[in-house]
Amino acid sequence: MNELAELKELLACENAGLIPHVASELGVKRYIKNADRIKRYLPKGRILDWGCGLGQMTYLLKNRGFEVTSYDVDCGGRAFLQRIGQPLILAADPVKLPFPDSSFDAVLSSGVLEHVAEPLASLKEVSRVLKDQGYFFVFMLPNKYSYIEYISDRLGRGDHPVKYSEKQIRELLEKFNFDVLSVTYKGLLPYNLKGLPAGVREFYHIFDRWIGYLDWILSRLPLLGLLSTNIEIVARKK
Repeated sequence: MNELAELKELLACENAGLIPHVASELGVKRYIKNADRIKRYLPKGRILDWGCGLGQMTYLLKNRGFEVTSYDVDCGGRAFLQRIGQPLILAADPVKLPFPDSSFDAVLSSGVLEHVAEPLASLKEVSRVLKDQGYFFVFMLPNKYSYIEYISDRLGRGDHPVKYSEKQIRELLEKFNFDVLSVTYKGLLPYNLKGLPAGVREFYHIFDRWIGYLDWILSRLPLLGLLSTNIEIVARKK
């Protein structure tokens, strides 16, 4: 069984289809591509999956040989993590990370930074637990200028009260001793059709392979790409 099929099977056991991010092959493939991207920057090492959620990125990073610490503020992903033999560390404090200084070679924020109550304090903690020259991967950060985010908010279906522009996230990271190495826009086409009838969503996802390919092209076009759903950043602690 390949990794995509295995992850979909594991997620299905946890009713993950109810969660839009992993409800389709298109969504699951996005996580696989991000795990591959991390591997290209960091061949091996210790990674903090900060706000690990269900644990899909923990699973993918473990498959790539990383030593992964799964950390979250609630136990929503505990069952999945138990199935893959991974302990979950639950937060005792919404900001303070229970790890010594310079503990990790990388920290992953996959759909997390926009949800923290105190981004400045949280980024200070991320910088503290990272080794010098350690990587900070910020994936699936909602784009302030995304047309999909705009429509979702107007329909009352948005769940990202905090959104960032590229300028804002660059300035924020530089304030906490990070060099921004890469900024990528992704998701000009929707990865899910949250709120629409199940039949419409199922029909849309018949074309996942082509949607993913077309999105890869469109989100890289000058100006048009700036309207994409997500900004993805690779940064490195100085």
